[in-house]
Amino acid sequence: MEYCTEFLERIKRTPSSISYRFKMPEGFSFVAGQYMLVDLGDELARPLSLSSCPQEGGFIEFTKRMIGSPYCMRLESLQRGEAIRVAGPFGEFCCPDSGEPLVLIAGGIGITPIRSILTSLKEERGETTLIYGNQNREDIAFRDELEHLSLAHYHLVHVLSDATGMENAYQGFINADILAREVPKGSIGQYMVSGPPLMVEAIKKGLAGIGVAEERIRTDIFLGY
Repeated sequence: MEYCTEFLERIKRTPSSISYRFKMPEGFSFVAGQYMLVDLGDELARPLSLSSCPQEGGFIEFTKRMIGSPYCMRLESLQRGEAIRVAGPFGEFCCPDSGEPLVLIAGGIGITPIRSILTSLKEERGETTLIYGNQNREDIAFRDELEHLSLAHYHLVHVLSDATGMENAYQGFINADILAREVPKGSIGQYMVSGPPLMVEAIKKGLAGIGVAEERIRTDIFLGY
């Protein structure tokens, strides 16, 4: 379905990533992990994952890495109260309804649907692991929030290309060795991988290498615009 909404505010998450909040459209609902087609006019329409979760009332939020594209520049020009159109929700990158361990793996701005999922989980949910890869500590979107989630059995793993000044973080990229150390033993659980195409394919191969069946893996690919 299509909806009309109004721009509310922008929130800087990292030096290069900004959250854009819009008024909750009347009659709209979604499931954590889904995305919308966000139409800014002038043939500038792109799919953006919702970084807000259904329980956050009054607004919907998209978080975008700003790359200087025409779409990004149009986002930057939005004025409070300005109307745009959105369509959706779309997608099946949603948390499996099971009590199995949940492993979430994000690269960069691929954290957006995963942030939505994590903040929608019930506090008493079973074992939940987030493995989050970034360039450096300044690039970690939603860092404070992710490090203080109220989940009973939650484990956060940072992986940074440059881990300078960051304690308890892996240096480098998410690889098979890190996966073997951090995912549930016996390759049980459900796996959700979100990020750029090459990263997603590399993680899928890494998970297969430690015995995770393909049907246990869900993916969300971020192309960047």
